[in-house]
Amino acid sequence: MRHRLNKLIELDTWVQKRSLVMRNMLTSLVKEGKLVTTEKKAKMLKAEADHFFSRLMSMFDMYKDEKDVRREAMRLVKSVIFSEAEGKKIVEEMMPKYKNEGKKFGFISNHRLWARKWDAAEKILLQLS
Repeated sequence: MRHRLNKLIELDTWVQKRSLVMRNMLTSLVKEGKLVTTEKKAKMLKAEADHFFSRLMSMFDMYKDEKDVRREAMRLVKSVIFSEAEGKKIVEEMMPKYKNEGKKFGFISNHRLWARKWDAAEKILLQLS
């Protein structure tokens, strides 16, 4: 029987390691603006990143004061992003840009690139939009 088994979420690693991998990849994505990875990790990272950025954008609806939004956004960013420079980049540059555009979802775009020669794994390019 299947019993709620989602093959998409399964990375053949234990939960803490999977969380660290996703946080590290999200930090790299914010730092560089793009990331090349395999198809399975790309699907997971896209879902994780869209959820993260949509939670940040929903803070503008929850709090009326701009200081409250920045404080709560920094708290959330520090719990997910490893580097402080990338955290500041999210709060100071990306959040105002996404707010002006009125984005609630679709923060990451993906493009198929090629298959690796040695194991034929599809490579995906993830970009912040």
